[in-house]
Amino acid sequence: MYNLIRAELFKLRKDRSFRVLLLITAVLSLAYPLLYYMDNKSGGKPQFTGAEFLVKFMFSNGYVIKFSIAALAGFFIASEYTTGAMKIIASSGNDRGRLYAAKLVGFSAGVMLISLIFPLLSMAEVSILSGFGQLPEGVDPFFIPRVLGLTLLYTAGYAAIGVLFTAVFTESGKTISFLMIFFLMIDMVLGGLGEYIPFLTTVYNYSVFKLLGDIGKIQLDSGELPVLLLVPLLTIGVAGLLGILVYRKKEIK
Repeated sequence: MYNLIRAELFKLRKDRSFRVLLLITAVLSLAYPLLYYMDNKSGGKPQFTGAEFLVKFMFSNGYVIKFSIAALAGFFIASEYTTGAMKIIASSGNDRGRLYAAKLVGFSAGVMLISLIFPLLSMAEVSILSGFGQLPEGVDPFFIPRVLGLTLLYTAGYAAIGVLFTAVFTESGKTISFLMIFFLMIDMVLGGLGEYIPFLTTVYNYSVFKLLGDIGKIQLDSGELPVLLLVPLLTIGVAGLLGILVYRKKEIK
């Protein structure tokens, strides 16, 4: 298993689409706060400090996570089905469950790295321009490590869903298109259906789709943190097991 994971991480480091995503995310992470800095400067408005920027714009990282998972799933994993590499891997003699798990770990590691670029790089740039400052009044002193840790956890949860649907569709174009639409529309769909089917409201409220927006909350109640931790872990487990079942039954051409 260890060697399988090492092989996936090696392929990830060499993958051109992964490098391009890292570069694009880094450029956007530098450009986004710079636009705010220039706009505030020309308008005579007070500048954000690094800490304030992280608190106010952490929610924007959700779009980076969704886009990077959809793109990397299509170019890094689904492309192996198209080129025939997946057939060679599946016929290597290793258990398909172990192969899928190793691929999930490697893929998750890649998108988890990408998920940290925006908060860390933008915060560093704003800190250089305007100073790091202090966390706004009322913000939990453990806000930064908590929000970064939850970012990694929820990215892994979304990654498990992404790899599951990649095993279903197997084609780059279909995978990217479906995941982009799914991640962008699922909140609206579940929220709308919840008005007619109350059970779906409960499902949505305790899903990674809803709770991703809550990881940047300034303060958490005593009961919120356990939920924020448990939901992505269950998502990883359920989506991972479903993915293994799909992959084991899949006829790979």
